[in-house]
Amino acid sequence: MSWLIKTFTTHTGRKLLAALTGLGVVAFLIIHLIGNTQIFSSSNALNEYAHDLHAGPLIVLGDVGLLIAFPLHIAMVIWLAIDNKKARGGTDYKVVQTKQKRSFAGVLASKTMLYSGLVLLFFVVIHVWHFRLQHQTIADGAFGSGVAAGDLKQAIMVTLSEPHWGILYIVGSLLTGWHLSHGIQAAFRTIGAYHPRYTPIIVKAGAGLSVVLALGFASIPVWILLS
Repeated sequence: MSWLIKTFTTHTGRKLLAALTGLGVVAFLIIHLIGNTQIFSSSNALNEYAHDLHAGPLIVLGDVGLLIAFPLHIAMVIWLAIDNKKARGGTDYKVVQTKQKRSFAGVLASKTMLYSGLVLLFFVVIHVWHFRLQHQTIADGAFGSGVAAGDLKQAIMVTLSEPHWGILYIVGSLLTGWHLSHGIQAAFRTIGAYHPRYTPIIVKAGAGLSVVLALGFASIPVWILLS
């Protein structure tokens, strides 16, 4: 257990945990977006996907993984922020010193990682409360007027058609992309994936993925509000 204690009690160990858990959450977001885009189908694809997902072991594995990775990531980032404040200029998880030229947006994203993450935490709590915690309510047909038993698609449509929720989900989706625009490449640097030739590719790929995720998730409430 000494390696585990060392991981939690050293700055480098906490950076590594923050990076690995962050990349784990990114992997989940990619899968989550692929599943959610089935809402655009005119068929019953989203409801069938949700039913199959909850009928198998993957939902349990996903829930357990997120319950470990997400809180651990938040705890490590906050802990690192405290470390950095005490160090007064020490190496930061949010701002890694490199010879690469970074845009103003990139620098701003890196400096606001902690704050954007805390706002995202609020958004995630709302999202989990809306749909994950009400899965059984939706399955039983007790979600609300006009939502049949097991009709997740209609439950999403009803919820996000309310302007305040729809706008919140748009902002939350875009903020997710903003947070990831620096977080992905910073995480890869932390785990040692740094090379003069390949790092620029990782940075661009991370930025591209963050845009795809942000616009992908935001497109759902936008489409619902405009329907």
